[in-house]
This record gives sequence, C-alpha cells and structure tokens, in this order.
Amino acid sequence: MKEKTINYGSEWCMQFSNEELYEYLITTFESNVDVLIKTLSEDDQEVEITSNIPIQFICFDGEKQDLFISFNGNQTPIFVKDEELMFIDESTKGSYTTSDTFGNVVYEGTLRNTTHKEMLTLFAEIITCLIGAIEVEIIEKEVPSDKQYKKYDYDKSQSYEINVQNNNSDRKKKVFENITIYY
Repeated sequence: MKEKTINYGSEWCMQFSNEELYEYLITTFESNVDVLIKTLSEDDQEVEITSNIPIQFICFDGEKQDLFISFNGNQTPIFVKDEELMFIDESTKGSYTTSDTFGNVVYEGTLRNTTHKEMLTLFAEIITCLIGAIEVEIIEKEVPSDKQYKKYDYDKSQSYEINVQNNNSDRKKKVFENITIYY
C-alpha cells in the first residue's frame, strides 16, 4: 500500500467542511445517549449540518455548552468545564506566545501530516473521554528530556494529566501524545 501524502501548502490544515464534520465527528456520537449535538455558526446561530453556512462550534451537551469544540482554521480548541485544550496548526505555532496559551493544555503532536479524517477522529476520541465530566483537573508536568517537542515561543513543552471526574465506575486512561486523560 502506498503511503499517503498530505500537502496543505500555505493553507491551514484544520479548515473542515460541514460534510467532514458530520461524517468523521458527529456520526461518532449518534448512538450515545449522553450526547446532545448542537451545531452553531460563527454568530452563535444554530445551523443544520447540511447548511451552506460553515459550522463554527459543535456542542456535545446541547444548551449547557460545558463541552464543545470550535473550528478556527489554524486552531481547533476543545472546551470542557471552562478548560481549553488547544490543537494548533504547526505552521502558526510560531506566532503563539505564553499569553495565548497560558493556563491551557497545548497538544504537541503533529497535525499537518494527518488527513482531516484522522484529525477529526482524534478530536472524537478526546471528546469521548470528556463526556459527562462533572469536574476537570489538569496537572502540568515537565516533558522528560528524551521526549522533547519542537520549541515555540509559547513556553517549554509540557505534558498534561487530565483527571475527569464523572459518573463512570470503570475508570480508563488514554494517551494522546503529551496529554493523558483519566476518565
């Protein structure tokens, strides 16, 4: 099988179409009774997934909006209980500073060499860990010297432990590059 080649060129790698959002993200949660999908435009108006109006936000808990994702082209943040997990296009990471990322979780994995399907699948896996969160605790840790990531102006590389308090009696753990989620 031939290796896939991704070339976003000068375009941001996270410019998703409504169709991609539906196919690779929303359908993941269709049978989950704990998820109430609400799609919103840039001006916070509810929009249908089949609309020509670009989707800016997807809420996974309906009106509560304690768990949602936002699509900004060069950055896709996931918000849970007022905490922000930032997924930044590597081509723009150099323009981020400490004040942009302070207090937030920053994913240090590579996104530009992945397809939209792979990125949206990653986001779906992370969101799955956050569904039903009652409380979220984030612990920042220094990255071991043998696992350093590329240095940017926003700070030295961090690894993060995210402890999600929920009603699950069977606790699980998932690792996404420098982010470990216990849920």
